[in-house]
Amino acid sequence: MDKLADDFITALHQLEKTSDVDGITALFSDKAVLSNPLTVHDADDGGAAKAFWTAYRAPFEEISSEFVSVAEGEGSAMLEWRSDGVIQGQAISYSGVSVLEFADDRISSFRAYFDPRELVAHVGSPQNSDDLTPSDVELASQ
Repeated sequence: MDKLADDFITALHQLEKTSDVDGITALFSDKAVLSNPLTVHDADDGGAAKAFWTAYRAPFEEISSEFVSVAEGEGSAMLEWRSDGVIQGQAISYSGVSVLEFADDRISSFRAYFDPRELVAHVGSPQNSDDLTPSDVELASQ
């Protein structure tokens, strides 16, 4: 496995356990672009990785990701994952794929793909699960 992909998985597990974003953000270039179906953070101020991973971890009381498959190519990696966690006292499970692109021994791009309806279906809201907005459950899954 590519060292950066392996380091990313290790850093994500640490973030999920401790909520400390420093380890994972250190892997990203200052110009990295990070996105998922709910949000995009670009490199305008150099703080995109910190903002993205802080937003990812914030809604979870607990979160744990398992990597099912890792495929690597020249300068990139595809990580298939499944995450289980707790948001607002509700157990949730969702799965997806994250694509990492590497440049100069740093992660230059991170894109996560998952169905956000999986999160909304598990979380709901006092009124209706259709009322949840990305800011209610702003996740960056891996």
